[in-house]
Order: sequence, then C-alpha cells, then structure tokens
Amino acid sequence: MLESVCDSIRRARDSWRGCDWVTEFGPRRLNLCGLQSRQALLAAKATRGDESQCWKAAADWLILVEKDANHAGEIALGVIDMIHRGDVSAASRLLDRAVTLESKYPTAGHYRQCRSLFEGYSQDPATVT
Repeated sequence: MLESVCDSIRRARDSWRGCDWVTEFGPRRLNLCGLQSRQALLAAKATRGDESQCWKAAADWLILVEKDANHAGEIALGVIDMIHRGDVSAASRLLDRAVTLESKYPTAGHYRQCRSLFEGYSQDPATVT
C-alpha cells in the first residue's frame, strides 16, 4: 500500500525545514547547520563591519533554503493528496518537484528516499490501491 510512502513523505516534510548540513559559508566560513535565518539576522545586528555583512549574507541564503524547504513541504502535501485520490502519475510529478528543490542542497536526501520508495510501489500494480 502507498500509505508507507505517505508516511515517508510526512517524515521528509518534518525533517527538512532549513539548513541541516555542515557549511563553511562566506569568508568567515560560518557553519550554518541548524541555524534559522532569523538567528543569522540577530547575529548580523549584534556584530559590526565585515562580520555583520557575512551574517547578513548568511541570513539571506538561509531565507532561500527555508523557502525551498517550505515549498517542498507544500508540494509534499499535494503528493499525499494525489496518492489518496489514486492519481499516481500526478503524485509522481509532484514528488519530482520536491526532489528537484531538495537536490539544490546537500541535504540528507529525504525526498530522494521517498522517490525511491514511491517508485517501488508505483511499479507494482498490486500495491497501487
């Protein structure tokens, strides 16, 4: 049954919210793993000069990562909806979009793992119900 795929997609959605990998961002080689854009903005405000500029650039980049993670999460809800409607083809296309967003970053590959699981189920007609 595709419900295990839906569970996997829910876990992926809950897992990827932003930068969840080790970074060496900018000239100061900031590790942004686990930081949110609002935290980087606070660091930018708390520092001066070159360091403040680096934190501001980090915040801008984190905003993009968070936006992509949120968009992938919204797409994931659509995938689950399409699975429940029995539209495996539409679910597949949507899941590809989430994978594409995620593949821009060195994340843990949660949506890519969902894609592999989904392919296994969608290729077996007995499980697509």
